[in-house]
Amino acid sequence: MKYLIKTINDYNEDEIISFYNKINNFKKDKIDKYKNNKLKLLSIIGEILLKDLLLDLYNLNYSNLDFNYNNYGKSYIKDKDIYFNISHSFDYIITIVSNKEIGIDIEKVRKTNLNTINYFATNKEKEYILKSNNDIEKRLFQIYTLKEAYFKMKGTNLNNIFSVEFIIKNNKVYCSDKTVECGFINDIDNYIISYCKRK
Repeated sequence: MKYLIKTINDYNEDEIISFYNKINNFKKDKIDKYKNNKLKLLSIIGEILLKDLLLDLYNLNYSNLDFNYNNYGKSYIKDKDIYFNISHSFDYIITIVSNKEIGIDIEKVRKTNLNTINYFATNKEKEYILKSNNDIEKRLFQIYTLKEAYFKMKGTNLNNIFSVEFIIKNNKVYCSDKTVECGFINDIDNYIISYCKRK
């Protein structure tokens, strides 16, 4: 697997518009549905990173590829055993590519309502998050991003969010789904980046 991380400030408006014009109509339609202009920019940059990774890893021309979406809106490349995922949080965008199914999620560590853990964390995960007052938000976003990455890898929604459990010991991640390898990418201070991929 390989990934690229950029910020919204790494590209000027002309570069973004120029690339947007090269995106196939299928993907443009999805981007155009965003009412928030910043979300549109982040999505386009995610595609730029995907273009760069596909060229670097597989010598594939992004413009020549046939993209489609599954029933849950996850994008994939038709007739290729190449998997990718894109995530963004605030000004950061990350795109990851692999030869196995993969999901990625990035979140800025920030103050949040602790009651939200009831919506995504199992009892063991809650114990981990609440084990001390130090770094509680960091642990919360570790579990949350792992859940997001897992279901993004599967290409489904979060309806069965309690069906998978993560145990974190010494910054190593253990997933209840033994067919999956998970971990953290520690490239940006004050952000949690989690990935899940098929072994």
